[in-house]
Amino acid sequence: MDTPADATLSRVERRKARTNKRFLEVARQLFSEKGIYWAKVEDITESADQGKGTFYKYFDSKEAIIRVLLDEGLNELSTKTEEALRHVSAGPKTLSAAIEVRVDFFLNHPESLLFLHQVRGMMQLKVEAAKELREAYDAHLRRLAQLIKPAMGAGRSGSARDLAQTMAAYTSGLLTYSVLFGGTAGIKSRRNYFLQILEGSLLPLLKNGNGTH
Repeated sequence: MDTPADATLSRVERRKARTNKRFLEVARQLFSEKGIYWAKVEDITESADQGKGTFYKYFDSKEAIIRVLLDEGLNELSTKTEEALRHVSAGPKTLSAAIEVRVDFFLNHPESLLFLHQVRGMMQLKVEAAKELREAYDAHLRRLAQLIKPAMGAGRSGSARDLAQTMAAYTSGLLTYSVLFGGTAGIKSRRNYFLQILEGSLLPLLKNGNGTH
């Protein structure tokens, strides 16, 4: 279905936008089902009912579409976090709200959680594509650090970046293993458990040198 913004585009532009969207939807699904290492460009084009030539008009490589999907997912997560924190007072509530957004996002999009889990492995490779993925994720962590910085006390040692990195690692790690070994069907019913575990691990990091928040 076309969006209101699509109405301002020409017929050719709308067709290109739909094709691009279709490639991304198919790739996201295939990467979730087969994995980013095993899903091939041929799998994407076959499922999208498009030729390989058409694919390469939109993306230079499989790694390029992985980068786009990573950017889309992280931008959506950052935007939701920013919206949730807009009216939250500074202090521990800021961190609690950010944790809640992150948990809900991945519980509602388990395919994004598993995709990110795979991308983190790919980021360790010493190739140019991995470098670009690391840069994208690093930009996400910097943005997250700025958003949760009001949670930190004046006497807190360390940095907002340390806190953002720890929160991202703890959240995705806990939820990924829950999905891998427990499946996606029952994880939403354990939402409060996940929040309790994460807040119990992360909120103590806000304590300043005097042992108070």
